[in-house]
Amino acid sequence: MPRVEGGEVSVPLAYGTCSFYMGKKATDSASHKWTVYLRGAGCEDEDLSHVVSKVVFGLHTSFKQPTRTVESPPYEVTETGWGEFDITITVHFQPDANEKPLELAHMLKLYEDGHQQGAPQSTKKPVVSEKYDEVVFLEPEETFHSRLNNHVAMPLATPSTIAPFLPKYDDRAEIAKIQEARRKTAEQKAELEAQVEAVEAEVRGLRGGKY
Repeated sequence: MPRVEGGEVSVPLAYGTCSFYMGKKATDSASHKWTVYLRGAGCEDEDLSHVVSKVVFGLHTSFKQPTRTVESPPYEVTETGWGEFDITITVHFQPDANEKPLELAHMLKLYEDGHQQGAPQSTKKPVVSEKYDEVVFLEPEETFHSRLNNHVAMPLATPSTIAPFLPKYDDRAEIAKIQEARRKTAEQKAELEAQVEAVEAEVRGLRGGKY
């Protein structure tokens, strides 16, 4: 299948963990109930099944069936435990993408930064650790490129139960960040040009003094 020369298409996504302290139900081996997930970040509860065929989560080897495969959204695995560890997240794309799986990793986070051992934890407010990323497909397959460009973002038919606790991504906020970054870059460029001009003027002055 031919590829789109010079073409590019990107898909925003987010992945991470959301953990709840189990309170009175907590035990030495199961103090928290947690979920590791991969989700769309283009709109709230976005369905990624037009891009993703399945997601494989690699848990700690102490869990029964540490390799968990999820073939439909929401792409998440929920478990209970007591310790933090790295979780691998392998994203497989739809066949017409003809792309290699994307390998990600995320540390399961059960405690807020600075939490002291023995300090009380809320059973209602979870600890959320999430990363935002954009998968960029360079010179994608023609059919895949066309399908993604014509795709209309849709929410999940079955929303995740942890969705209300996860960060919201606002395009306006992202655009504002980009505009602010561009403004600072323009200011730095103007300042540098002014410094160069001042140095050149000083050099011309010194040369003029020699004659």
